[in-house]
Parts: sequence; structure tokens; C-alpha cells
Amino acid sequence: MRCMEIEENKLVVKSSYYDEHLVTFEKYGFDATFSKRKISTYINALSKAGFFIEEMIEETDKETLESVSTAEQKYHSAFNAKMFPLSFVFKARKL
Repeated sequence: MRCMEIEENKLVVKSSYYDEHLVTFEKYGFDATFSKRKISTYINALSKAGFFIEEMIEETDKETLESVSTAEQKYHSAFNAKMFPLSFVFKARKL
């Protein structure tokens, strides 16, 4: 099951933000797997490993945000990127 799906031109959340698990799906004929984790899981892991977080950035590149896509192009990253950032980065320093 996907975490989000596009239904009637709307991005619909299909699972809880709090439900952490591996998600596997097929893309271009290959299986792809990623971890569905809360942001706090990443922050707490850095903290427990002795890192100080200096900055967090939630980002989607300008080219993707400006590209044209519609909900009919299911799972197209440009459509999703206008709803949620495609990535986040932590700048952390080891204490």
C-alpha cells in the first residue's frame, strides 16, 4: 500500500504519519524500497549518536517546482512536490 495516492486531483494520505515501516513498490520494472520514518526518528538517532543539529532544510529543487504536472500523471514527483518537500537535510556536528 502506498502512503499517499492521487484521487480526483487530490493527494490523499493513506497511512498514518506515525506508522513507521519499509515501503516497497515497482518503478521502471525494478523494486524500490524506502523507509517511512517520522522526522523525529532521524533527529533522535542523530542526537543519540552524539550529534548537535545546526540546521534542517526541507527542500524541493526549483526546476521540479516549476515543471508542469497534473494529478493524472499519478505519482509524478512534481505534483507531489507542490504538496510536500521531496527531501530534507540535516546539518549536524559531532559533539
